[in-house]
Amino acid sequence: MMDSPLRKRYHVHSFDSRQHLETYFSDNPEMVFEEDFLMFPIENLIETFKSGHIKGDILIDISIGSMIHHLYAACDFFNHIIVLKVRERCILELKRWVDTRTGAFQWGHAVKLHADIEGKW
Repeated sequence: MMDSPLRKRYHVHSFDSRQHLETYFSDNPEMVFEEDFLMFPIENLIETFKSGHIKGDILIDISIGSMIHHLYAACDFFNHIIVLKVRERCILELKRWVDTRTGAFQWGHAVKLHADIEGKW
C-alpha cells in the first residue's frame, strides 16, 4: 500500500478561473473545445428545458469555474438562479462580468450561439 503524502493538494490551490475560461470557453477561432463545451451543453439544455419537465422557482448552480453559459437556457424556466462557487477568484470573475467591468470575460459569443441554436428549435 502506498503512503499518503503529508500535504494534499486540492484544485483550490492552483485553479485559475480566468485561464479555465480562456482555454475552454473563449471565442478564439482556434479553440478546439467549442463543440464539447459550448455547443453540446447549450443544445441539450435548450432541448431539455423546452420539454417543460424542468422548471421552478429557484435553480441552484454548482458548476466548476466561472462559467455561466449553461444558465442561459434556464433563464426562462426559473424565477431565481443562485450561483455557488467554491473559490473566491471564480466569484470575483463573475462579479466583474455582472458589473460590466473592463477586463471581464466576454460571453457574447455564447449568447449568440445560444440564440442561434434556440432559433433552430
